[in-house]
Amino acid sequence: MTHPVIPADPFTIHVSDGEIADLKARLAQTRLPNEPDGNENWDYGTNLSYMERLLTYWRDDFDWRKQEAWLNTFKQYRATITDEDGADHEIHFIYERSSQPGAIPLIMTHGWPSTFREFLDVVDRLAHPQTYGAEGPAFDVIVPSLIGYGFSSKPAQPIGPAAIAELWHKLMTDVLGYDKYAAQAGDWGSFVTSRLALQHAESLLAIHLTMLPLRPDVKDKPVTEEEAAWIKEMQAWWRQEEGYRSIQSTKPMALAFGLHDSPAGLAGWLADKYYRLGDIDKSHPWEGMEARFPMDTILTQFSIYWFTGTINSANTLYKAGPAENSNRLKRGEKVTVPTAYSEYPMDTLPLTPQSWAERGYNLKRFKIMERGGHFAAMEEPELFADDVRAAFKELLG
Repeated sequence: MTHPVIPADPFTIHVSDGEIADLKARLAQTRLPNEPDGNENWDYGTNLSYMERLLTYWRDDFDWRKQEAWLNTFKQYRATITDEDGADHEIHFIYERSSQPGAIPLIMTHGWPSTFREFLDVVDRLAHPQTYGAEGPAFDVIVPSLIGYGFSSKPAQPIGPAAIAELWHKLMTDVLGYDKYAAQAGDWGSFVTSRLALQHAESLLAIHLTMLPLRPDVKDKPVTEEEAAWIKEMQAWWRQEEGYRSIQSTKPMALAFGLHDSPAGLAGWLADKYYRLGDIDKSHPWEGMEARFPMDTILTQFSIYWFTGTINSANTLYKAGPAENSNRLKRGEKVTVPTAYSEYPMDTLPLTPQSWAERGYNLKRFKIMERGGHFAAMEEPELFADDVRAAFKELLG
């Protein structure tokens, strides 16, 4: 089912000593802003006391070499894949083959402001469940870095989820040799995975999502009262929280100079989203944040952005995605691939009505999780892995 030899180059992460020293020097020169009274709950954005702790730790205590060594315990590759416009893209990916026969090929796609690191705590749990005392199914786990993110290449012209889906399909079929495969994702990854299911339904066994990105046409079937109330709540939430999206989807370059040049600026911009979207005890300015996202964990994510210089190429996905209009379902269009959806309720968003999920997807499983947030695989790896296994067991028999 797979090629005997992967037609991709083995890849090892290595950041130079000079780059590490440069990061620490920049952190030592950080100028912190004033903070308005009343920002204990991050109402104005990232809390100052949290940032002081985070930046001090990043400068004095964070050991990139230790994290780099851990990242390199995972088998990594880079493959050159050409898109439909003739542009070449270097795709970085983790590839962990299961030790069990009959494993399900599973491509897992992260989103923003995340990296491939988000899934690393569940790779072995999914590939080798017996090691953790869990029953199957088991998976051959593939975790690519999105185009423009981490150790994948930066596109000359940003591309959206539908175009990325085509590259993912080539990765799974042409590079890794799978005829059929499954997919799992959240955030921007859920856009890519939904497009995979629409564009290559014949190859997708099933999909598991933690976000539902497709917007169905409602002309034939008006929204229910429950759906209308949910839409109203969602619109109210976005009015409060969409500032980052508005900037990144219109003028990302205006933001890029600050984030690309200042590690403090980068961390302040990204940390706010982890606070907003994680399952965090928000009764204290930083205790809940650090408990849910330990310093080494979150700073590994931030350091990947910093050392690869990919914050702007990552942010521009917000401009490329809407331009592609890939989240709009045409009249009568629907994902036909069997779909499982798991909603993590501490995502600060109102709970999605099951009927809404059924409008756009061939929904076979709908589950409200007891805990965890937007970064579920990193926040609750055991719970997440158990749910993914249970979902595909139910979908595929």
